[in-house]
Amino acid sequence: MSKIFPLILLFISLSFNQARGFQETQNFENYFNQLKTLSGEFTQTNSHGNFATGTIQISRPGKMRLTYNPPSKMLIIADGKWLITKDRESDQVDYVSLDKTPAALILRPHVRFSGDVELVSIIPKEETTEVTLVQKDEPEIGSITLVFQNTPMVLKEWTIKDAQGVETRVSLSKVKSNIPLSDNLFRFESPNLLQQVF
Repeated sequence: MSKIFPLILLFISLSFNQARGFQETQNFENYFNQLKTLSGEFTQTNSHGNFATGTIQISRPGKMRLTYNPPSKMLIIADGKWLITKDRESDQVDYVSLDKTPAALILRPHVRFSGDVELVSIIPKEETTEVTLVQKDEPEIGSITLVFQNTPMVLKEWTIKDAQGVETRVSLSKVKSNIPLSDNLFRFESPNLLQQVF
């Protein structure tokens, strides 16, 4: 009896933690699935020491725009199919399949942290919670770590670690959610034929 009782306590504890983890996961999934649009400002840093600011718009599913403030000449648009990066100084345009980027994990029509997505970790902190995800079939393309404010639940920042190990952190501010956004923000037409497609 004395050996069985600790096992019962262990089982109850594990079941409770699994249920709590499932509920937390559902809360984060519900946040994205109820989020139709997001607009605000961002600050971007990376592990090379680069720094930039700008504005961001997201329209789920599939669409995102990051417009960088001067002196940066970068523009990034996800149009539902491609993640398009334009260097406005050189007029160079690169296309990457959106599905091949970690950004796809939060821009897809129905966000879930299971199935073809692997939940690497949930790290609760005093005021925030960090959630790290990878695509299960292609973990080598990189990971995304989402940072949520706990109360009320709001996406505060994310860090993308690419295939080369470079980490890019995007912190959000002045965020407005579920406001009308023009489809024109997410359209891109390049007159320049010098493009790279991946």
